[in-house]
Amino acid sequence: MKKAKIIVMIMVSGLLLISCDSTTTQDLSPVVTNPTYTANIAPIMDANCVSCHSGGNQFPDLDTYDAVKSAADGTNSNALLCRLDGTCGSIMPPSGSLPSSTVNMIKTWATNNYPN
Repeated sequence: MKKAKIIVMIMVSGLLLISCDSTTTQDLSPVVTNPTYTANIAPIMDANCVSCHSGGNQFPDLDTYDAVKSAADGTNSNALLCRLDGTCGSIMPPSGSLPSSTVNMIKTWATNNYPN
């Protein structure tokens, strides 16, 4: 009887651990409803894009507000948003897709008319 209780306790503990497991950081990312370039978008570009997309190394440059806005609104014909969500072919960054909450925040920034 004692062994049965121990086995049941181990099984219940295992189920609790499995049900609380998260393999993504997007589950923990807060939703930003009014993102700005300076506070929200620039840090994402700096961390994920600028190492390749600056100084003319890789088109488009993504190291200034005007350049990111142009890439996001399609002015330079390199649709940044569809590259981030993968809807127009290969996904960026090449190291792997950004969390969906991050991509959604960048889309919100665009929808809100690119606040600086």
